[in-house]
Amino acid sequence: MIVGFVLILMIAKDTKSGLSALTGGLAYWLPTFIFTRSVAACAGARQAGRFMIAFFGGEVFKLVLSGALFLFAVKYLHVELVDAVVGLVVAIVAFWVASIACLYRSGAAL
Repeated sequence: MIVGFVLILMIAKDTKSGLSALTGGLAYWLPTFIFTRSVAACAGARQAGRFMIAFFGGEVFKLVLSGALFLFAVKYLHVELVDAVVGLVVAIVAFWVASIACLYRSGAAL
């Protein structure tokens, strides 16, 4: 979804807007990728407490790193702020759509 949105933005506006949206999207995607890998490593753990610590600690780390990456991009990469925010929002929506699709496929009740 992020790449598709970036390509549409590059065609509709310009390259800087598309790259700004990509930067905003990556500011959320990269920490989420790290988070899912670390939680998946603990998913087979026999102790529920260890999994919960990894999950909540990973979520805090993900949110802090996302914020730091976004602020870094805005301050030092001189991106278009509105396009970067929209890219960030698209990445968040993509994460939730993928999460709900995975739950639906697994047959879990919402």
